[in-house]
Amino acid sequence: MINIFKAYKLITAVILLAFTAYACEKEIDVDLRSVPSRILIEGMVRQNSAPMVRVSRTLDFNESSDYPFLKGAVVKISDDAGNTETLKQDNTGWYVAGKLRGETGRTYNLSVNYEGKEYTATSKMPPQVKIDSLTMYRVPIMDYALPMVHFKDPVGKENDYYRCIVYINGKQRMNAREIVLTGQFTDGSPMHAILPVSSENDEDDPVKQGDELLVEFQSVDKKTYTFFENLSRLDNSLTNPASNIKGGALGVFSAFSYDLMLIVAK
Repeated sequence: MINIFKAYKLITAVILLAFTAYACEKEIDVDLRSVPSRILIEGMVRQNSAPMVRVSRTLDFNESSDYPFLKGAVVKISDDAGNTETLKQDNTGWYVAGKLRGETGRTYNLSVNYEGKEYTATSKMPPQVKIDSLTMYRVPIMDYALPMVHFKDPVGKENDYYRCIVYINGKQRMNAREIVLTGQFTDGSPMHAILPVSSENDEDDPVKQGDELLVEFQSVDKKTYTFFENLSRLDNSLTNPASNIKGGALGVFSAFSYDLMLIVAK
């Protein structure tokens, strides 16, 4: 989820530019050289996988380095079956569980203690929803085709929210756009969604003949959906996405099931 961290830098820059314009109009002296640092947490509990948590701190908008991993945090994850584990930080900087694994239907609780302050979050993993098929759809105004995911939203409220991640030739698209879908108003119906991707170079088509496109189709809870839906409207927002983490940290904690499907662009 590298785009989460890029997005926070973009939000900071947009907010500061807005204050700059206001200051010029009203002749108010505003110091824009720095912004208060915030704890940033990215936690995920993937189906059948070890929970992982990244703890970092935001930087000033003009700093070019990535958000640094923080050492010394006490990170715990528990579930509604009575299991609990303190995660250990590996050599990549992530805090990773040793025994705990994500299971559908379970509710997971996150606790992060850092420098005397606790941050908490809760997320329930919805049942898995399978992709029925992937196709390539060519938008008339484009010279290339985009992947389209086809699936059926199950009857009931357990599965209402989805997130899609597209990998092209093994590489995740690192733009700030998030692809989220909801079956809240189409309960039990077949759904078909184009998954927009963009190129890192405006002169290149993002999808070329023969490219392998892998779609990770996540079933997420409502708060996770809201976070990434806010992130998808980043360009029109002057506020941070609504975090589900309590205690003042930015970021998101998500327990999700998922399905994968591959298609070759033709």
